[in-house]
Amino acid sequence: MKALRMFGGWILPVGVTVIIALGYRHPILGGEREEIDKQQKKLRKIHDILREGYVEEVETAKLYDGAAKGMLSSLDTHSQYFTAEEMKEFEIDTEGHYGGIGVQVEFTGDGLEIQTAFEDTPAFKAGLVAGDRIIDIDGHSTESMNATEAAKYIRGIPGTEVKLTLVRRASGKTELLPIVRAEIRIPSVKGTTFVEEKSKIGYVRLVQFQEDSFDKIKAAIDGLLAKGMRGLVIDLRFNGGGLLQQSEKISDLFLTQGVIVETKGRLEHSNERVEAVAEGTYPEFPLAILVNDGTASASEIVSGALQDHKRAILVGSKTYGKGSVQQYLKEDLGDGTGFKYTIARYYTPKGRWIDRKAGKDYGLEPDIQVDLTPEDTLKLMEHWRKVDAKEKSDFVDVQLQRAVDAVKVALLVEKR
Repeated sequence: MKALRMFGGWILPVGVTVIIALGYRHPILGGEREEIDKQQKKLRKIHDILREGYVEEVETAKLYDGAAKGMLSSLDTHSQYFTAEEMKEFEIDTEGHYGGIGVQVEFTGDGLEIQTAFEDTPAFKAGLVAGDRIIDIDGHSTESMNATEAAKYIRGIPGTEVKLTLVRRASGKTELLPIVRAEIRIPSVKGTTFVEEKSKIGYVRLVQFQEDSFDKIKAAIDGLLAKGMRGLVIDLRFNGGGLLQQSEKISDLFLTQGVIVETKGRLEHSNERVEAVAEGTYPEFPLAILVNDGTASASEIVSGALQDHKRAILVGSKTYGKGSVQQYLKEDLGDGTGFKYTIARYYTPKGRWIDRKAGKDYGLEPDIQVDLTPEDTLKLMEHWRKVDAKEKSDFVDVQLQRAVDAVKVALLVEKR
């Protein structure tokens, strides 16, 4: 079966099948086999001691589930083991709708951190932003909690309440925030319009890379072109990622040739060089992409590819910095459990690895730097909420203004 390559957190698009056969076996040499046998004996010894002498009776399955969790978590923050119950929860996510608050979270060195609060969700309306840290969920400390475990506590029946204790990015203060869960359905594309009618500058906001994202964004751009669009702004702010294949196809809409992304790992199928083709490419109209620290993974694939090829100008603030690819596996374990593990790193066309592990050079630096204060970031989110509700908003989006100005300058240069 084909491996599912995925970026982002635990909110997945509609219709994804997450059953992957493990077709690779690393050759084990003599010395390695001795070390493996030694460690397996040690693990079995610990198991036997705990089974016999721990203060309460413990189940073998629970002990080995814990060992598997530790094994995966020792690698990186993106590699995780799922118990059978957690795997069922994960597969609920793949249906694309559930009861929850609409956040994407990641365990970082600082704890459980919000990467994205999706639009039109309780989390977004409550003002949660990338960088807010969750330190407690309904009385459960998140100190050693991974994203999947957090999802189990955050999700629930729509209409019920979950209490989050947060350290807010804007103030550094600790806050207890009750949020009422809702049915979560995350749209792929929103906000298609002309932001500059006179100059015919179009705008489209891509919220998440789902199975329909390529079709949705193409339909949006085709509609704008039919109305005379001459330049475009794509908004990837707070887009926390999604399916790699969708980011590749969307990038290819704007490039006639050259590398879009390259992945490198030890498995044969994890080494791939994806190149653009001329067929289906849009005319080369001026293009700007809005980014911020909530722009992550698949969003960084698109932004990095178009920036490296000088096909688009990036406007906003430095992106999140996630440069790895995960594969999910369930079938081989045979008992309903599963795991995901990092199989590759991805690189932009110029060979940049933009993951946070890269150090100070992580993320993508915009061509035009326009930072928002934490307060203005909250105002931007409220502005989007009002726009969606067709309410009046006086907020001035300075990042969008600079992106529009950049496109207008490019149109003037084009005229000359």
